[in-house]
Amino acid sequence: MSRFVKRTEIMAFLNTAPTADTETWALVGNGMTSGSYTYEAQETSETYIVNDNATTTVDSYALSVDGEMKCIFGDEVYDYINGLRYQLATGTDAETTVLLVDKYDVTEDQSFKAQKFACSISISSYGGDGGATPTIAFKINVNGDPVNGTVTLTAGKPVFTEETTTIEG
Repeated sequence: MSRFVKRTEIMAFLNTAPTADTETWALVGNGMTSGSYTYEAQETSETYIVNDNATTTVDSYALSVDGEMKCIFGDEVYDYINGLRYQLATGTDAETTVLLVDKYDVTEDQSFKAQKFACSISISSYGGDGGATPTIAFKINVNGDPVNGTVTLTAGKPVFTEETTTIEG
């Protein structure tokens, strides 16, 4: 049976303790009214000598999660991203991991399809209009290939299990 996917079922969790031994996941979205994954396909178009029209291949993606959130002091994601802004973090200081969860895609064992990526975070803007809650705009730049797997949620926190592939033979 088909159904519409709700935005609340497209989830991103950010590791807010990248230097710790275990990941500390915080849900991205508090204070946000919009947030999208941008895929930025890298393509090559060539016209072969036997054709009049081009052939386009998709070479890779430059995936990012773009967002702007209200500054909510005490929110795990805001505090982490604002700390990066305050320190003007660059290089490995701006790197962590992100977990992208499709909560609408339930597996047989009642877990959800998920992908874990290395990422870096860049800050776009900070502030806003007088009399209003300020905002911080940022981009979670997804780096490299995903680790595919599943997630179960325990008290709102994700537990990621890497997908295992078996080789028959």
